Amino acid sequence: MTQNGFSIGSNIEMLDTTKITEDNEHIYRYLSQNYEAEFSPLTKKRPNSHGLYEYTKCDSIHEGYLFWNGKIPVGFVIVNIGLPLLDIAEFYIIPSERRFGYGKHLAHWTFSQYPGNWQVRQIEGADWAYKFWVRAISSFSDGNFTDTKENDSEWGLVSIQRFISYSKKTNQAIRD
Repeated sequence: MTQNGFSIGSNIEMLDTTKITEDNEHIYRYLSQNYEAEFSPLTKKRPNSHGLYEYTKCDSIHEGYLFWNGKIPVGFVIVNIGLPLLDIAEFYIIPSERRFGYGKHLAHWTFSQYPGNWQVRQIEGADWAYKFWVRAISSFSDGNFTDTKENDSEWGLVSIQRFISYSKKTNQAIRD
């Protein structure tokens, strides 16, 4: 299934990525409902009259990838490329697939696909997300990142990490 992505191998499992397109967007839409519900105590989002949450759609500034373990979709990432800094808009691994190191590997893969200046934000109260991102970013950047708290126009008080992802070929950031 490595059509547009990568594979991470282990003795037991393989993870693949595919770009979110019209053909597989429904899978992302289903997974995003779980993601939005999981964060709803913090975001205060509520489902609409059909029981569905609003979610970030892939468009000209939001590029997305699905993560697969065999034929099972286990998560997704949405990258906002329309801001001055690259930004993880959404990142989700289903609960049964957490704690296997998938999230870290998939975060690293994402950063490698988009060399440049990055930010990753966590809403206040998402302590588990904060711990995950600090570990993932620290290992990716060899500890070269900033970690601050700021007032975000979208989410209120957030923890935010900033770092640079360098091109593997040139060892330079491509985006300013």
